[in-house]
Amino acid sequence: MKISHLLASLEDELTFPIGQDSVIRRIGAVEIEAPDAQGTETISTIIGPVGQETYASADELFTTIIGNVSDEYIGRKFYDDRGANPPRGELGPRDESSISF
Repeated sequence: MKISHLLASLEDELTFPIGQDSVIRRIGAVEIEAPDAQGTETISTIIGPVGQETYASADELFTTIIGNVSDEYIGRKFYDDRGANPPRGELGPRDESSISF
C-alpha cells in the first residue's frame, strides 16, 4: 500500500478506539511501500516496538506509523529546497569576535 492511501485505509478498516494488539491482528501484515518503491515494511514491524496500548483515532495511528517508519521513507536526507543553508562541511570556522550581544 502506498503511504498516501494509508489514512483512508485505516479509517475504512478499523473502528476506534482500538488496541495495538487488535491493529496488529487485523492489519499488521499490510505492507507500506517506501517512496522509492523498492522496499516495504509491515504495519506490525512499524508499530510493534512502540508499545502504545490504545489508539483513539485513525489520525493517531497514522501519526504513529509515519513517525516510526525507517529511513527509506524520509526521502533525501538533509535536503533544503530553500537554498539558504550551505552544504554540510562548507561552514567555515566561526569568528567569535564578530558576535555582538
